[in-house]
Amino acid sequence: MNFRIKKFGSHRVEPSIGRDHLIQLLEEIERRSEIELFILETNGILFGSSKNYVKEISHYRKVHVRVSLKAGEPNAFTLRTGAIKEAFQLPFNAISNLLKYDVSFHVAAMTDPRIMPSEERRMLIERLAKIDLVVAANLEEEVCDPYETTIVRMHVYGVDPVKFFKMKAY
Repeated sequence: MNFRIKKFGSHRVEPSIGRDHLIQLLEEIERRSEIELFILETNGILFGSSKNYVKEISHYRKVHVRVSLKAGEPNAFTLRTGAIKEAFQLPFNAISNLLKYDVSFHVAAMTDPRIMPSEERRMLIERLAKIDLVVAANLEEEVCDPYETTIVRMHVYGVDPVKFFKMKAY
């Protein structure tokens, strides 16, 4: 397969592009001397459902995985993602799999209190701590910075962004 990779300083891709395609891409990245680090961003669903998938990517040293968690409890997970509650555990399984196969990774979550209540944030961190204290301590906590188009869409759908984000008026 022929890949055209542009140099932008960092490289990110979701593993949902397809397992075979991702492995081919990672092989190409390993061959490229100009690429020092490739960030593979994932919600963890695929890596949580297959230890073998994680084992397969563990051979690539230029890869760093960023697991982006969406919620700290099943109902919020379903509400924010539209996925079934049973899938809630998969991102946490992914973290365990990444640890098991010694893959470079870190965990991120949208813990902005305007999106995730403090009790849910606490549950999320506790769940991470049960897996690994270092992972929990190094959680990348994201804050929502809405795009102007998001503000416009919220107005169209009748949601007041000032109340929602508890911010200054737009």
